[in-house]
Amino acid sequence: MSLKQVRLGFVPLVDCALPVVARAKGFAEEENIDLTLIREMSWAAIRDKLSYGVYDAAHLLAGIPLAARLGLGGMPSQRIAVPMALGRGGNAITVSTRLYQRMLEADPAAMHGPRGLSARALKKVIDEDRAAGRPIMSFATVFPYSSHNYELRYWMAAGGIDPDKDVNIGVIAPPRMFDSLRNGWVDGYCVGEPWNQRAVFHGDGVIVALKEDIWARSPEKVLGVREDWVQSNPDTVDALVRALVRSAEWADQPENRTELAQLLSGENHVGASFDILRASLLGRPVLKPGDNPIEAPDRHVFYRYTATFPWLSQGAWVGTQMQRWGQVDATVDFNTLISDIYRPDLYRRAVKGLDVALPHDDWRVEGVNDAADRAFVGPDAFLDNSIFDMRSFAGVGE
Repeated sequence: MSLKQVRLGFVPLVDCALPVVARAKGFAEEENIDLTLIREMSWAAIRDKLSYGVYDAAHLLAGIPLAARLGLGGMPSQRIAVPMALGRGGNAITVSTRLYQRMLEADPAAMHGPRGLSARALKKVIDEDRAAGRPIMSFATVFPYSSHNYELRYWMAAGGIDPDKDVNIGVIAPPRMFDSLRNGWVDGYCVGEPWNQRAVFHGDGVIVALKEDIWARSPEKVLGVREDWVQSNPDTVDALVRALVRSAEWADQPENRTELAQLLSGENHVGASFDILRASLLGRPVLKPGDNPIEAPDRHVFYRYTATFPWLSQGAWVGTQMQRWGQVDATVDFNTLISDIYRPDLYRRAVKGLDVALPHDDWRVEGVNDAADRAFVGPDAFLDNSIFDMRSFAGVGE
């Protein structure tokens, strides 16, 4: 039987690991797929090429399928399905070494307390600048409809900062974040690895909050496929999901992380240094130039804690953030919309027969963080101890 060709676009980040592993370790071929990977520099390019059929599948931000369906971002409405997630973790908020020093001087207690609350120190720096008549600072995220944008805003808001008035927030492609910080074009950013570690390793930036400090196990990247392609290629969709789930299980084995760092370091994949990638993948990131690594074993989770399951509740949370920050009207019914985009039914169908842990329901109460839940999904507390229950979602961002 000839292999089915699948063209998949990705952006160079640690969490492009699953398609890279699927091709390099033979999981795609074992599922009768000839997987072609195409590296892109921006999320807009990935979205557009998937929508117009250049790609069959894509490594996508969790918010892009929602935005595409709503016709946001200058594109007509597009129907993109999400049959699986591509893991959890990896994001961080990095500021310039100069800004870090100012934050430390402004509020040492906030900077030495829980990392998720470090924005309190930034608030004092912003207030100092305003009193002195200085221009407001600039921060960057990778895309308007990204978890990075919502995490940066969540972190700022928890510290008393209005991200729409107190700072400028722009968009920069992930691989260009480091140069933008080094050259002084931005004061900080939220991006996935390895672009935070790179700033630290080169002495230009300090990580002031990790994704897991803001909301552990939160939605990140997903597998995106056009809905018409799902309908015309159901067996191939199942095979692709199986190949990627098997890749996730391989990537989560501690003994494979060094090899994974080597794979990703190739110029046709992430193209960052092996040492930077390994530090992040081994769960020993360095947060400040010259400091010792911290222990963060769940910095990247690819398979454990149902990391590949496309939870409806996580998609709904992304929708609430779109509404909270004025990207969509408050009347949009995301509960109905999400069940049409996030497709746990496709995931369940694809992994049937594999030894994959499956939840009883397709949604969960996010942030509960009780003992029984932690055993299945891992610690999932929000930095402000809030809880998100999609059943009570009435179109108002929490």
